[in-house]
Amino acid sequence: MTQDLQPLNQLLTGHPISISDTIRYALNIGAALRRIHSDGRCHGAVTPELIQVCESSARLLPATPGALEGVTPYTAPEILQGEPADARTDIFAFGAVLYEMASGRQGFLADAPAALEEEIKAKGFSPIGHEGLDQVVKQCLAKDPAARWQRMQQVQMELRLLAIAECQSDPSIVARHREPEAALRAEVERQARKLAELEGAVSERTNELAQAITRALDDVQLQLAEVKQCLEASQLRADHFAQSAVQTAEATQREIAALQVGLGSEVRAIAQAVTGQASTIDSIKASIARNDDYVERLVEVLEGFQDVVFKQPKEYGAVATA
Repeated sequence: MTQDLQPLNQLLTGHPISISDTIRYALNIGAALRRIHSDGRCHGAVTPELIQVCESSARLLPATPGALEGVTPYTAPEILQGEPADARTDIFAFGAVLYEMASGRQGFLADAPAALEEEIKAKGFSPIGHEGLDQVVKQCLAKDPAARWQRMQQVQMELRLLAIAECQSDPSIVARHREPEAALRAEVERQARKLAELEGAVSERTNELAQAITRALDDVQLQLAEVKQCLEASQLRADHFAQSAVQTAEATQREIAALQVGLGSEVRAIAQAVTGQASTIDSIKASIARNDDYVERLVEVLEGFQDVVFKQPKEYGAVATA
């Protein structure tokens, strides 16, 4: 096989693909589906026509418009019942493709749409002949979506375990990788030692930080205790001030009340004095009025007397003169 990509359906000509290639391609396809599902989407049309492969990898192409129309050997049973597609319908189609790669034949072979639909709904699982793949594919092709793998991560994990088991069971692969495996083991041990040293340093640093945090917490507690004492002293002073203020206010109210009483007495005395003065003034006014009457009468008497004197006969005047 060349490194040029070609549609998977061109390789599926009635002959199975090797188990190692099947698992490798399945891991690539599963990784693509996992990314799609992590975005909350589903592919909806996982078929060999939309899978391109080369010697080392496989690539899943996007679904084409109208890909969900019609029944194919990769259509999930719930789609035939009118239910919406989700990640589990992709897992069913993935299982059908995986079955076809490993066995060299389609899981559902009917040509007529009605017969194919009936097979998808009712036909049981036919084993591939590889125990590990049979377990994975059988659960992918479960009729009830709830009985399938619910996430591609679960399928991926099973396929990776199968890939490891396949490598361990192939003598040529074991011999080819024995020296690199020893070097890898040595590197792992070296990294483990470095990790242990790092863990020791982290543990030591963690202890130092814990001690520093403990000291800091102790200091904070002491400061909080001092603050509490200051607050209590401030509260006592505030209570004392409030009590003094209340006492001063009560004393002031008493003094104001006493002053009001005293002022009331003085005001009444002043009112009485003013009343007495008014009476005196009235008496004086009456006396002045009487005096005015006396003066008026005296003036009248004098005027009368003057008339008498100046109207006497001249003889009387002469005699008087002589």
